[in-house]
Formats: sequence, C-alpha cells, structure tokens
Amino acid sequence: MSGSRYGNGVERRGSESDAPGRSSPGGPAAGPGGPVDAQAMRDFLVQSRLIADVATAAHVAQRLEAAEYPAQATIVRAGAPAEWLGILYRGKASLVSVHAGTGAKQVLESLRPGDLLGEIAPLLGTAHPQMVVADEPCVVLKIATELIDAMLQRVPSFSAALARRLAMRVVKLGVMALRQGPSGEAVGDGARPAPATGSAAAVEAARPGGVIPYVEIAEYDPTPKVASLVPEKLIRQHRLLPLRLQGSRLTVGMVTPRNAVALSELRRVLQRFELEVVAISLDDYVDWVGRLRLATVAPSEFQKGGPGIKPESLTFDATDSEREADKALRVIGDEVIRAVNRIVAAALEREASDVHIEPDPTGVKVRFRVQGALVDWNEYLPTSFAKPIAARLKILAGLDITERRLPQDGRIGLTVGKRDVDMRLSTLPSARGEKLVLRVFEAASVMRPLEKLFAEPTLLSAVRDLLGRSTGAILVAGGTGSGKSTTLYSMLNERRKVMPDQNTLMVEDPIEYRLQGVTQVQINPGIGLGFAQVLRAMLRQDPDVIVLGETRDADTARLALEAAMTGHLVLTSLHAGDAISTLQRLETLDCPRELIAQSVSIVIVQRLVRRLCPACTRLEPPTPVLQESLASRKIIEAEAHVNLPRAAGCEQCGQTGFQGRIAVLESLQCNPDVRNAILLGQPLPEVARIATETKAYFPFHRYAAYLMARSLISAADALMAVAG
Repeated sequence: MSGSRYGNGVERRGSESDAPGRSSPGGPAAGPGGPVDAQAMRDFLVQSRLIADVATAAHVAQRLEAAEYPAQATIVRAGAPAEWLGILYRGKASLVSVHAGTGAKQVLESLRPGDLLGEIAPLLGTAHPQMVVADEPCVVLKIATELIDAMLQRVPSFSAALARRLAMRVVKLGVMALRQGPSGEAVGDGARPAPATGSAAAVEAARPGGVIPYVEIAEYDPTPKVASLVPEKLIRQHRLLPLRLQGSRLTVGMVTPRNAVALSELRRVLQRFELEVVAISLDDYVDWVGRLRLATVAPSEFQKGGPGIKPESLTFDATDSEREADKALRVIGDEVIRAVNRIVAAALEREASDVHIEPDPTGVKVRFRVQGALVDWNEYLPTSFAKPIAARLKILAGLDITERRLPQDGRIGLTVGKRDVDMRLSTLPSARGEKLVLRVFEAASVMRPLEKLFAEPTLLSAVRDLLGRSTGAILVAGGTGSGKSTTLYSMLNERRKVMPDQNTLMVEDPIEYRLQGVTQVQINPGIGLGFAQVLRAMLRQDPDVIVLGETRDADTARLALEAAMTGHLVLTSLHAGDAISTLQRLETLDCPRELIAQSVSIVIVQRLVRRLCPACTRLEPPTPVLQESLASRKIIEAEAHVNLPRAAGCEQCGQTGFQGRIAVLESLQCNPDVRNAILLGQPLPEVARIATETKAYFPFHRYAAYLMARSLISAADALMAVAG
C-alpha cells in the first residue's frame, strides 16, 4: 500500500464531534513516520462511523490507498476527473469554490479527520465541481470509484454518512446564499462570493480582443477523444463542440459564442484548459455531432491516458446475440467473454485499425495496429484461452465454430454508447492454432471530410469537380491497408451531400460499413455471386453512382469502365503502386486503351504515413545525409537551407510525436492531351511525360514536399512514402 509510511492514528477533535456529518474518530495520535496499516485503517473506519461492521471495515481497509499532501497542496482539483472518493485521515483542509469566469476562490467549508472529500464527482460521474486544499500536512484515504458502488449497496452506515455529508453541504450553501445581499456581497461574516458570470466582460474574455471568428468544423477535424472532453449533455444543451486540443489550449466551436451561461459552464468543467471560442453554424454543428456520434470515452480517462471504454459497455448486434443463443455454447465461460470485451475495448481506446490474436507457447498474443505499427497488449491471457476466444468471436461473426481447418471471414457489429462500430473477422489456421485478425471500421474515421484526405487544394478542387459529374471512373489505388476504402467512402459521402436524390449502388467483399440511403451488396463466391455478376445486375437497377469495393478481375474491370463511359459515375479501387502502374494494371485486365482513355477521369494512388502531433512538432536543420536523400528524391532542393519538422513527443500524443495517419498521394488526371496519348498507343512513360508537361500529373514527391512544408509529416516519413 502506498501509504505504509504514514501514522496509524488520527488526532481527536472534540470540538467538531457534535457537528452533523462530522465524526470524531478516536485512537492514539501517532508520531511522524508511523505506518498506516490495515488494522489502523479498520479502527479508523469503525470509530468514524463510516462503516459500523468490523469485518466489513477490515475488508474495505485492505483496498484503501493512503496518500500524503503537504500544506497548501491541492488534494482535489476542480474540473479534474473523478477517480476516487477521499476520507481525511489526518490534518486540516478546506473545501474551496472557484469562480468559472474570474477564477476567484471562496472557502465553503473546513474539513477535519473523518470528513469525506471529493464525493460529488464519483457519485454523479462528472468532474469535481470544487477544489480541496490542504491547510496543514494531510493524509487522505482513497476509495477507488469501482469500490464506491459496491459500498453504497452493501454498507448502510457508509451510505448514511455520505447522505449526512451531502445534506450538510446543501444546508451550508443555502445559508451562505441567504447571507448575500443583492449586490453579491456577503452579510454578517464578511465572506464575498465570486462576481456574476453573465457579464459581457466575461464573455469577451473567451477570446483576446473580444473578436470571435467564424470557422468551419472541417478545418479542425475533431476526433471522438477531443469531443469527449466536454460532457455530452453540455454539448447538446448549449450547441457547442470541442474542435482541437493543442497542449492546454482547447478550441471550442459554439453556435451562440456569446452565450454567457454556456461559457461559464465550460470554464467550470474545463478549468485545466485555456479556452479559445470560435463561431460555427448550426448546420455544421448538427452534421458533426451526428458524424462523431459523441463517443463515450470519459474525459477523466482521456486526460489520464488510461482505458476510457469500459468493456461491459460493449453491446453486440441483436442478430449476433440470437446466433449465440442458438449455438448454446456453455463451454465459453464468463472469463473468456470478458477477455474478448477487454480486447475490443482496448482496440477502440487506442484507435487501432486492426487487432491480431494468435496462440503462442507462453499465452495468447494480442497486438494492435496503431498508426501503422503493431503494438503488444500488456495484459496476459493463458494459452487455454486461445480456442474459447476464437469460438466467441466466431459466434459473434456468425461463423462455423467447428471448422478450424479452413479460413473464414465474417462481420461483427457492436455499439459503444452512441458509437456504431463494424469489425471484419478473418481466421487463418496455423501450426499453433487459429490466428484471428479483426479490422475495425467506425463512422468517425471512415466518413472523413475530403479536405482532410486531400490536403493539396488543387487536387481537392479537381476531385470535387469530378465527383459532381454524371459519368467517368475515379480510380483509387494503393497497397493493402493504405486507406483506399476510407477514400472511397469519403468520396461517396461528398457526392451524397451534393446530390442526395440519386440512386447509389455499392458492392463490397465484405461490406465494411453500413450506409443509410445506399444499396449495399456483399459478394458470395460460394454461390457464384461475384463482382461481375452483381455489377451486371446493378446496371439494370437504374443507377446514378456505382461503387466497387475492388476491381480484381477482367470482367469486372471491363464492365466498370463501360458503365463509366455510358452515363454512370463509377468509384472503384485497385491494387497498384503508382498512377502509371494503375493504367498498366487495367491493360493486364484486358481493358483496351480506347476504353481506358474514354472512361477514366482520374487515378489517385495513396500511401499512408504518420501524421505529426501539432502540439510538439519541432523544426530543426536536417543532417547532411538526410538532406542528400531528400534532394535525390526531389522532395527538397539540393542546396536549400531549410528547417524540417520532426517528432518531439508530448503528453497529448503519448510521447510518440505522432497523432493518427495521413495519406501521401499521387494523381493522374485524364485531360485531352493524356487521353490522346493513351489512344495513340504511346508508351506509358511518354504518357507520364505529357501529363507532367500539361500539369495533369501530381507525383508523390511533390505531395510529400507539400505536407512536409506544412509540418504535417516528418522528413523521414516523407522519404519513406516517396521511396515506396
């Protein structure tokens, strides 16, 4: 126990013994440095009347943590997350109210040994509304939040003590309010409350100079974690949205940015942050609230860096639950089910794109792919869990749990609060058992605004122009895991926003994310339903937009390009390394050059790299070797004297220096000159030269240089992306 170095008693305070809600624990006063052992804690709990039963007190004492605070130290910080409820074991402290607008402090109550502190936040599940400051050296016994609920249900004396404490708080605050005159000054004891929060000055202080700019939310690309810094109730009540966190500076968009009440509430909840208020439109606010689905990652968990999603909060699809009931697999125990929930919750908390689960001689090995790198999970699972975990995931995905010799693919749907998550399960037989891989899809990450995918304005404008047309093929290429599906979904979402009254058909293998207003078809090779068969049927369904998850065979390629030439907008992906290779790939799929030239509008190839954390990026001169390498790849000039961005690491990014990933793109637009070159049968290198001269070709190295110049990627990642 962390408090083993403290004294084993508390001093008597007879003058406070008769106060309501205040205890007078007996026991000998201990000298400095004496240990706080479990027996001393048990006696303290019983004598303070917090727990009447000695056996229960002994059990609770084993789970308490003692912490020491010097004089003037902050024991509980207003606005901080609720992680524990405290009992003052030794010393004196003060309960202090902090004014949300001015920061003025007012002592509400003096605390003595036996008093509870920080009890409101754990009960309400909010941040602490007041602060507690040590008036002299103090020792506090801490009860973890997960233990509080059990004590409230099973220990009546603890519940009664807590009720007395809260009732006394209400009485004292009421008396203080009655003592205040109309001007806000106290009558009688001289206490002065904080100034009113609704003044114009307090509102104008939200931004330097009182100027509140109007912005579009897409400029900030808020994430579920940043949105979770403000309680959902406050977001909906005052129509505001956290947009970006840089260090301790939090940018908040408000539909009514001069709302004094909303601003005061924000300052009360987010006292540890420096607020920057910007104005947003109501339509933009509604769109992003729906897009983010207001993830249930608690502010407390995000701030302390721990797991913010409770495994028990996961709710799997009803259809999956029915499958589970039909299987009636009693061999899967509660421990295995909880283990699977912990794995999924950890993946969502880390924003992992994939989860790898495989048997190992020392146990079940779990790894998460975060920002492109595989990271080991720090929890141990015994080898005996390997088969039950595989069975549990197969049940949720509707797969055959008795088949362990053949690979299988399935889908798992789940809900976390208001977040809808789809996971694609793939099983693979191996020498030690089945290896399982889950690919995670979520609306907030899949449906990204185009301006966050295409950072370069010229390319963004070209893509939006082509998406507004009624014909042509937009090809998205790249390697496995390069984000092709995300780009396709984002393009489709952009098209639906501009032209919502059109018939959109989509074929995938498998369906990665369910979209409203889109007819989605999943292929089934087992019954002869492939991409080509579905595409032929789609052409008889009067489509305006056709989306192919992947073009992988000659029949599908020809049908897709013919559809793009005959009055349909076609979006599809291919596996290719660069723009010219994509054209070559179409030729190998038996597509004649005449068809390619007349149907293809643009080819976009992408490679994912790590995005630099904006809070800690540093600019430094490159080493001679790095500068030479960058110059050889045409990312910078050979003789250029520039400072280049690099990752530094901070608390916001977990000391990694990176936050998420970003695509380095290459594009080839089929303008008239490029079409003529393809029709005339020019060699592909000559086609690339003509495209470059006519500014229809935007190569990887130019895009990487653009991102690096804006400190979005590091020089090392720019070099890696261009090298391919």
